[in-house]
Amino acid sequence: MGPSVAVVLGLLLGAVGAAACGSHSLRYFMTGTTDPGPGMPRFVIVGYVDGELFWNYNSKSKTVRPIVGWLPQEDREHWDAETQKARDGELEFSKGLHWLQVHYNSSGGSHTRQKMFGCDILEDGTIRGYDQDAFDGRDYMAFDMDTMTLTAADPVAEMCKRRREEKGTYAERWKHELGTVCVQNLRRYLEHGKAALKR
Repeated sequence: MGPSVAVVLGLLLGAVGAAACGSHSLRYFMTGTTDPGPGMPRFVIVGYVDGELFWNYNSKSKTVRPIVGWLPQEDREHWDAETQKARDGELEFSKGLHWLQVHYNSSGGSHTRQKMFGCDILEDGTIRGYDQDAFDGRDYMAFDMDTMTLTAADPVAEMCKRRREEKGTYAERWKHELGTVCVQNLRRYLEHGKAALKR
């Protein structure tokens, strides 16, 4: 992993933090790089529940691996579905990284794309969703689930934003992913990890 990947991943992971008392969070951090270094994967996803790392996936293993004892490993249907989503995400992410390189005119050297997405269930039951992207350590684009809008950080991101808006499915897809699928998974993981996550 190059120095820029390590720094950015460290900053992203610093954003995990513990959830406020009575609130709960599920976060996924995706990192893809063009030059990961010897033996390192080109693509990684890590998942956190209430700030605790609970599963990971990378382009070498091609499998979602639960890494906490409180998750039922025998639920193959769930883990197979998560693995398929991660593989699809890897493919989409890598295409996106290539698109960013072309449009930022950044063909040489090592380049990194990061994405953080997830959901919170607040103490009062309010649900919040997040979807934020970065390229080479700089903000690129963010999706606001409440307003169903994309915010672009620069002209290249604005071009991508327009493409997504023209297709007309991005906002609905991410609203469903963050407000429904993510929340269902968070509740599922909280149920399995009740005792461990209270510590």
